Amino acid sequence: MPADLEVLVVGAGILGLSAAYFLAEKGLPVVVLEREAPLACTSDKSTECYRVFWPGDEALAALVARSLELMGAFAHVARPNRRGYLYVGEEESLLLLAQEAPHAGPLRVHKGVSTYPREAAWGLDLVRSGAVGEVFPYLGHLRNKAALHVRPAGWFSAQGLGMGLLEGLRQMGGKLAYGEFLGLEREGGRPRYARVRRGTGEALWPFSLLVLAPGPGLPGLLEALGLELPLVAEPHFKAWFPDPLALFPREAPLIIWNEPQEIFTAEEKALLREDEELAPLLGPLPPGAHGRPEGEGFLALYNPFPIGEMPRGCLPTPPPWAGEVALRGLFPLLPRLPAYLGVRPRVDGGYYVRTPENRPLLGPLEEGVFLAGAFSGYGVMAALGAGELLARWALGEDLPSWAPSLTPGRFQDPGYRPSAAAAKAQL
Repeated sequence: MPADLEVLVVGAGILGLSAAYFLAEKGLPVVVLEREAPLACTSDKSTECYRVFWPGDEALAALVARSLELMGAFAHVARPNRRGYLYVGEEESLLLLAQEAPHAGPLRVHKGVSTYPREAAWGLDLVRSGAVGEVFPYLGHLRNKAALHVRPAGWFSAQGLGMGLLEGLRQMGGKLAYGEFLGLEREGGRPRYARVRRGTGEALWPFSLLVLAPGPGLPGLLEALGLELPLVAEPHFKAWFPDPLALFPREAPLIIWNEPQEIFTAEEKALLREDEELAPLLGPLPPGAHGRPEGEGFLALYNPFPIGEMPRGCLPTPPPWAGEVALRGLFPLLPRLPAYLGVRPRVDGGYYVRTPENRPLLGPLEEGVFLAGAFSGYGVMAALGAGELLARWALGEDLPSWAPSLTPGRFQDPGYRPSAAAAKAQL
């Protein structure tokens, strides 16, 4: 690549900052182009969770595992915990889930609290039906359900990690520039310039290497470049509830209800039946409601039927019922939570831009142009590994064997067969 030209990274979300950080660490001059403030779009709307447990997708598991290895350098700002993910449901379905993730460590099965390794840092612990209440007293009402505790997993400060990357980038001479990426200009058949709007004018920005990390702007960007990739952008929301009654256990991991459910009573359904927007929520809903403690309250998340749309900005507008649906989704886990019906939570969220099999688009688009996008709900946990991988790719270094399975070009391979199990692994 030309030594006298800068590397241009489009997007100052956590993925763009990670790519910029690792490229600058290689000694390259890097500029990050962003039209908003850094980390102001979807990165700071994250649930901030992480896991190495990815049933059916060992490539994604390897990417996140590498990210966690790299987290050590940022632990002072990210402050990760290791509480884990706790899936609750039928024992048979949880056992199947564990068997689809051999990369996640040994599976230990427990009939009671005496064998349960509360401080385990690695592996899967299946607490059998009838013993869940012994290990997790706040789930004592679920006598016929089992629980699968997955570690390493937990959550950390996404804002802290992002600011740590930005500060590190600046210390290595990287720069942040405000502007909007509009497209590419070619010279000799190769992309040589980025068309950029800065202020009221447009300009051509020469680059040696271009990294596109546009977050929810990815569908529009690909459309502007004349590229077609199978993508959908789904709005997802989270709700923060204050917890003055201490109904959500402060020591809990991320708790996930792994069973289908109905969230309204027959009487409530009769009252709501005329509301067309709520009609899809009145019948059986898929698994996936989850929550965790946060500050003096708790986060509740449940997006049972997200509808794809073209993002017209950074953030989708939450429907008025988003918080209550998320709260109701947690009722099977914590049956005292109905006390908070009527409480108005703080609701925000972002777009999950995803591929059909829920793997990212990470790698070269064409000579000199790389893409980091479609990290549907796992961008924060995978950011460090993704940034390091892109830097190694750009400099022609050796890559892990699983890297080609994440590239945008995989969809041009007639032999590519994504894993159906991976497509279901959303949480």
